[in-house]
Amino acid sequence: LTAEAASQKNIPFENNPRPLRTFMNDSAEYWVDAGGSLLHMKFPARLDLTGQYSRTGPYFNMPHTGVRWPRVQFELRPLHASDPLGDHYPQEALDCSSRALDTLVALTNEVEDARN
Repeated sequence: LTAEAASQKNIPFENNPRPLRTFMNDSAEYWVDAGGSLLHMKFPARLDLTGQYSRTGPYFNMPHTGVRWPRVQFELRPLHASDPLGDHYPQEALDCSSRALDTLVALTNEVEDARN
């Protein structure tokens, strides 16, 4: 995720998030980019499967549980130089990870502020 891709120019706050019923066939709200396409963000991060808000379990690996639409909740952590492998992370990866999670927080705060 580059700084330009994370800018308000590329992710306009007006008319975001919004339903994409014709494209996604559900009533959820999605963020779109300046061109109206579904917003995709690719960035390095660590998955924390044991965090306070994580909801994963061993039954997701069991094929005969009868669970048709399992849902998993996990926490994302930005890469940090103090991580166990942090000395192997290039500075660009650290910056990108931090910028992406800052962008996600800003988008969430924008929605909460607008709806409150």
